[in-house]
Amino acid sequence: MPVQQLRAITCDILAMTEAILHAAEPPIDQRRLAELRKKVALAHNLFFAEEERALLRPLRASGDPALLAIARSCVDRDLEGRQMGLAHYQRWTLARILEDPKGYRADVRHVLDWMGARTLYAEQIAYPALARLISSLKRPTV
Repeated sequence: MPVQQLRAITCDILAMTEAILHAAEPPIDQRRLAELRKKVALAHNLFFAEEERALLRPLRASGDPALLAIARSCVDRDLEGRQMGLAHYQRWTLARILEDPKGYRADVRHVLDWMGARTLYAEQIAYPALARLISSLKRPTV
């Protein structure tokens, strides 16, 4: 299924974000935390590229207004997440994390909650829509 890679990347992102949460427990290994933050940012880039290829292009190419709306909703959610991520990285420098690790962990939990909601939307709405589209394209025409 085309979304298997997206699911795998999502699992990696969630696991890395959980690791960030744990790495922000004192005593904080700054190098490890910086490495995890970089890895999760790179994984998001991979996710967005794969999402475009495997999910958004087929939904857009269908021409179906309902599928176009799902693709737009995915993009809107991704833009929201990117903006939240950018604000998070700007707000939480390593120096600031060391000053307020409890506040940082609370913000990471907020990010995880958002990611959970985004993942739920993908699993309940976007991925099934893609599966229906693929199935309809495989049906023989009479």
